[in-house]
Amino acid sequence: MPVFLALVFAIIDFSRYAFTLISVQQAAAEAVRAASMGKTATEAQSLARARSPFLGEGLAIACEGCGMVDVNRLMTFRVIARYTFQPLLPLLPTFPVTVAEESRVSF
Repeated sequence: MPVFLALVFAIIDFSRYAFTLISVQQAAAEAVRAASMGKTATEAQSLARARSPFLGEGLAIACEGCGMVDVNRLMTFRVIARYTFQPLLPLLPTFPVTVAEESRVSF
């Protein structure tokens, strides 16, 4: 029975981790999309958090090029989204895992 419960917890934790990876990737994509439309870093972070509500306030966005749009030159926007994932499995020593995703767009 304890092995079965450990396996169930491991499956749940792996699913949560996979969901976190996908959510951080989507948040980075939304933030870089907002940055390319001339939004500030704060607005891009708010939009990313709104599109990834399960990450909440733990989602951090770093943005290069936010708030600047110049149609006369090539612009590159870079966003790095970070979130600290904490496993639930009580049998192993838990440690936080930082999930980071970078997204870029040039036009």
